[in-house]
Amino acid sequence: MIETPEQLIARLTEASRVERVACEFGALQFRCWAGPKGGETLLLVHGGSGSWLHWVANIEALTQHYKVWAVDLPGLGASDALPAGYSAEDAVAAFIAGCRALRALQRYHLVAFSWGCAVSSQAALQLGDAVKSLTLIGPASIGDVSRKGGMKPLQRRLPGMSAADLAALHHVNLHHLMISDPAKIDALALKVQVLNTAQARFNSPKFAKNRMVLDAVRQLRQPVQVLYGDQDGPALPDVASKSALFFTENRAVHFELVANCGHWLAFEQPEIFHELLNAWIRGCIRV
Repeated sequence: MIETPEQLIARLTEASRVERVACEFGALQFRCWAGPKGGETLLLVHGGSGSWLHWVANIEALTQHYKVWAVDLPGLGASDALPAGYSAEDAVAAFIAGCRALRALQRYHLVAFSWGCAVSSQAALQLGDAVKSLTLIGPASIGDVSRKGGMKPLQRRLPGMSAADLAALHHVNLHHLMISDPAKIDALALKVQVLNTAQARFNSPKFAKNRMVLDAVRQLRQPVQVLYGDQDGPALPDVASKSALFFTENRAVHFELVANCGHWLAFEQPEIFHELLNAWIRGCIRV
């Protein structure tokens, strides 16, 4: 019998251990999945309007090699919202406080997506040796780069939309923003999108044009890997040119462009993502 999205999410939820860490603004929620004894530890940090569910296609494969933690960032998923008038720096501070307070989380590799890249890269500057490496997937917050001729506009939800219309809206927006191949927008992708957007209380797009990621990468001493899909909607029209932005700040950055892939790289091309991440972690361990 084919597993439904609801069944998969329920099974992953049941297999995880939840840790809620008190922060100044409320509580930050982490989930943990056990991995092999002696394996490296990953901390997965989702993107905007997201939650740990951004990694739903990856957790089982990753736990074959690693102990896996995933956080819900402030105002997203099951974590509490920041006070009104919050800043990007408030989200970073809350994330740092949560990581430091979580005693079970010691030394780990940060793996971040989109908005999570901004939070993670800035946090790594202060978390120091606790962070062994960073992998940044489709990073936002790389400056006010030209998007002329790039991503198609997203559709807005309107009052009174039927369930069918909402499903169609999510499908269009996933294609424009997250997944380049419409055939990859399956029931699981739609379910994750519906669940995530329903819980979103943090407006990350308003911080998308700052330079949080590049400013951090310039100063970071940990190894940094940057992954983009070559059809990454928010990075269009010239995704390959993003490599120059990172190399200008830090010549040691490892940059990979994944063919036939959009913004949500870990979901659209999970096997390639796992291969790249595993090779990266192995290289970091040997250094």
